[in-house]
Amino acid sequence: MGRKEIVAALKTKFERQNQVAVVLLFVAAALFPFMPGVEGWMASQASLIVIYIMAAQGVSLLVGYTGLVTVGHGGFLAIGAYTSALLTKYFGIDLSLGLIAGGLMSGLIGYGLGLIFLRLSGAFMAIGTLGFAFFIGAIINNVPLFEGRTGINLPASRIFGVKIGDFGFYLVAVAALALTTLLIYCVVRSGVGRAFMALRDAEKAAESSGVNRVFYRTLAFSISAAITGVAGALNGHVVNYVSSEVYADIWYSVDFLVAGVVGGSALLMGPFIGGAFIVMVPFFLEKLADFAYILKGIVLIAVLLLAPAGVADLLARPFRAMRRRRLAAAGDSLGLVGAAAARAQTAEGR
Repeated sequence: MGRKEIVAALKTKFERQNQVAVVLLFVAAALFPFMPGVEGWMASQASLIVIYIMAAQGVSLLVGYTGLVTVGHGGFLAIGAYTSALLTKYFGIDLSLGLIAGGLMSGLIGYGLGLIFLRLSGAFMAIGTLGFAFFIGAIINNVPLFEGRTGINLPASRIFGVKIGDFGFYLVAVAALALTTLLIYCVVRSGVGRAFMALRDAEKAAESSGVNRVFYRTLAFSISAAITGVAGALNGHVVNYVSSEVYADIWYSVDFLVAGVVGGSALLMGPFIGGAFIVMVPFFLEKLADFAYILKGIVLIAVLLLAPAGVADLLARPFRAMRRRRLAAAGDSLGLVGAAAARAQTAEGR
C-alpha cells in the first residue's frame, strides 16, 4: 500500500471517529430522560435547548457555508410555529405532521426570499432579512387569523394519536435534531455543499466554473428556512401556546445569529454549543435578565476577537493538531521506508 493510500485510510479512520462521537452524543441525549433524578421541567428545558440548536443550524447553514448574513430567521421560526398551531387548532393534526408542515411552509417562503434577495450580500442582506422579520411580526400582530397578543392555545401534543408528556416531547425533539444534523452533514459533504462553499469563497470564480448562483442561493435559503421552521413548530408545542407577543420579538433572530457565531457557523457541532449557550445563560441568570443580554454581547465580542471561527473550532484545535501530526508521521515514515527500499533495490542492481 502506497503513501497516499495509507494517509487516505487514516483520514477515513478520523472521519469514522467523528461520526461515532456524534452518534454517542445523540445516544446520551436520548438516555437523558431515563437518568435518575431527571424531572419533567428538566426535560422541557432540554427541549428548549434542542429547539435553539436546530434554529442555530438553520442560520449556520446560511452564514457558515454560503456566506450570507441573516438577521431574520426569527420570522421563519414564527412561520413554523403558526403553521403547526393553526393546523392543530382547526384540523387536529398531531405533532409529526405539524413539524413537516412547519418545515415545508418555511422552506417555500425561504425559497421566495432567496429569489428576492438574490443580488444582496453582506450588510445589505442582513438589513433585508431584518426587514423580513419585522414584516412577519407585523402580520401576526394585525391579521385576525393569528389572534395577535391573545394567542392560540394548543392541546397536549400527540404523536400518531398518543399523548406525549415532557419526556416524550423531548425525545421527539432529539429525533428531529438527529434528522436535521444528518441532513446538514449530507448536504455539506455533497456537491451541493461544495457549491455553497465555492460561492462563499469566490462567487465570480464559482460562477465562471459553472456553479448556478441563483439555484444554489435559493436552495440554501430553502433548506435553512425549513430547518428553522421545524424548530418553530417544536417551539410552539413545547408550551402549547403561540402569540405575537412571543414571535414578533426581533431578538429571536439576533439570538440565533449569536448562537451560530459563538458556536461556530461552519462546523457541525457549532450550533450545539451556541444553542446551549443562548438558552442556559438566561436560565442561570434568571434574576439578572438584563445582565444576561450584556453577557451574551461580551461573549460574542470575545469570540469574534479570539476565535473568529467559533468556540467549537477552538475546542477542536488540539485534536486537529494531533491528527495532523499523525498524518505527517505516517507520510514521513512511509517516505523513509520507500527510500530504504529504493536504496536496497539499487544495491541489488549493482
